[in-house]
Amino acid sequence: MQQSINVRPAKLLQGLPSPLRHPNGFDFIVVRENSEGEYAESGGRIHSGQDEVAIQNAIFTRKGTERAMRYAFELAKARRQHVTSATKSNGITYSMPFWDEVFAQVGKEYEEVRKTSNHIDALAAFLVMKPENFDVIVASNLFGDILTDLGGAIMGSIGIAPAANINTEGVYPSMFEPVHGSAPDIAGQGIANPIGQIWTGKMMLDFLGYQDAGTNILRSIELTLARGIKTPDLDGTATLREVTDAVLHYLE
Repeated sequence: MQQSINVRPAKLLQGLPSPLRHPNGFDFIVVRENSEGEYAESGGRIHSGQDEVAIQNAIFTRKGTERAMRYAFELAKARRQHVTSATKSNGITYSMPFWDEVFAQVGKEYEEVRKTSNHIDALAAFLVMKPENFDVIVASNLFGDILTDLGGAIMGSIGIAPAANINTEGVYPSMFEPVHGSAPDIAGQGIANPIGQIWTGKMMLDFLGYQDAGTNILRSIELTLARGIKTPDLDGTATLREVTDAVLHYLE
């Protein structure tokens, strides 16, 4: 389906304390390249046994890299006009200097948007120390995957984190699912957190042009949390059904 962009927001929600001591109302979105990079199926293993070798090739195309960066810049234009690039060009010899070059080239098309480039290790630290400084972060497949789980963690749980897989050309469907992870150990117990899926539904409504409905859903989530209706992953006692019913109540 050529869903080449993965979008994952993270923000401090009303009614949900962050594990951070000073979260300062953070609100950022990670745009993750979703079709190539470090997760490309290129490589192999040879000489099974004592002299075994495993090779994993990271594939970065100009088309894929530019597409992710343009999506991030366009998103930032409608937000706080700041894009941060996640890189590691001081240690990865070829792909990350290429990433930096493309970021600089695409950035010239968006003079009104502030541009920052951070090495991934420092960027992970900054998301803990001063997450409020970030607006839109653009990252490769692997770096984006790691940063977005960190975003879920500083919100309070990856169980509340939404996501979207976007086909930017509109030729094929986009897919909306909370892809931060699964919890098979609690399957069927009725205690999974539904907020990640509900917030993902808000992202789908935004994508389809129903921003008012999406805003109402997020507001209903925050009202539910503010009442203390939370699943066990948020140190609450509510069931999946009770949280869902509360969100529906406020939505109505």
